[in-house]
Amino acid sequence: MRKNNQGGFTLIESILVIVVAIVLVFSVYYFGWGTRGQAGERALAGDVQTIEKVVGAYILSSNGLYPTDDGKRPGSGEHKLIIWDASFTASGKQLSFYPDFIEKLPRHWNEGAWRIDNLGRVSVTINSEDY
Repeated sequence: MRKNNQGGFTLIESILVIVVAIVLVFSVYYFGWGTRGQAGERALAGDVQTIEKVVGAYILSSNGLYPTDDGKRPGSGEHKLIIWDASFTASGKQLSFYPDFIEKLPRHWNEGAWRIDNLGRVSVTINSEDY
């Protein structure tokens, strides 16, 4: 009697391979792509914090001017757009918010609406998952 040995996978081996593949796909999605949004949120929060510090330095150096279109402090409860190329003159030298105070613009600086309030707090309207 000859044994019929074709060398294929059994049904159980095939099911096991499919289950392992499904587990791998869900693991990559959950641990890989799922953390991308969290990393973007942390990066955005870091950029906002950095811009707040730089805004403070700009305000001190410019004798109270804000990096806004009119250089004035926003009123209570108001927000004004940050103007990245805002400038002032000190000791005969023109200084700009960028690049004199902030050497590197934040990612998506020209896509989101970066604002400052009357207390010098910075906010931005951009989807942090896109960051």
